[in-house]
Amino acid sequence: MVITEKEFRGKKTEDFKDPIDMLRFVLKYLIQEMDARKEAINNCRTEQAQNQEEEDEDYEEEAEAEVSPSMQKKKRSGVICNGPNAPADLPAEIRNAIAEQYRGTQIVLVIQKRIFSSDVNRGHNRFSVPVRQVRTQFLTEEEKRKLNSEDISVVLIQPCLESIKMNMKTWVMPKENGKVSSSYMLKTKWGEVVMNNNIKKGDIVQLWAFRTETTDSTLGFALVRVRTAGKKQQHDQESTSGGKADVASSSSSHPQVSARCEFAGDET
Repeated sequence: MVITEKEFRGKKTEDFKDPIDMLRFVLKYLIQEMDARKEAINNCRTEQAQNQEEEDEDYEEEAEAEVSPSMQKKKRSGVICNGPNAPADLPAEIRNAIAEQYRGTQIVLVIQKRIFSSDVNRGHNRFSVPVRQVRTQFLTEEEKRKLNSEDISVVLIQPCLESIKMNMKTWVMPKENGKVSSSYMLKTKWGEVVMNNNIKKGDIVQLWAFRTETTDSTLGFALVRVRTAGKKQQHDQESTSGGKADVASSSSSHPQVSARCEFAGDET
């Protein structure tokens, strides 16, 4: 029989036959509570282990892409892996937002990548940029030194064209072979970006960096969705550099860019 807290607290001394009976009741309740706490702790550890395993799988998959011969070949040919070729230029809507909102300059493509499960995991709440997959160096030497010990503040223009303030940090993850995998992490409000723009595992996105003097931080980013998960492109769009990415999507296969971010709820 399970003893509820209400029953335990409602017991009086006269309800027991003798002190031994009362002691048995108290011990039974305490053991019951300890078992419940152990179960809760084990469940928490299991969930953490599953999240870590999922994250490790993501890193292993990204690491394999970093060193695979096919990726090295594509890098030499100017083709970006994990999606279609880079557009010849940044989509006009994003470029205009950078200019109008921040008078941004020095715009460079940082990375094009496929969204992993860890990127949309609400518990993680961060977007990873593996250092070895960075296409163009975008940090100053001062920023690199600062990231070794603390976060830096940045702004991000979302696919829906609204801006959001975030923090950026460096994350170093040791590997079994003794080496380390380093990634830049955009965090703090990344979960909002995922929900606002309905970002899903398997989406292909690009992260662009720019410089601005209109905010406390001189570093800004813009996120461009090149392709939505499950949407197939024509072969010539993926094999030629003339294909052009859209801000949130192409008009033929994805929603149009909205004037405001929309809360996507549980769809993420």
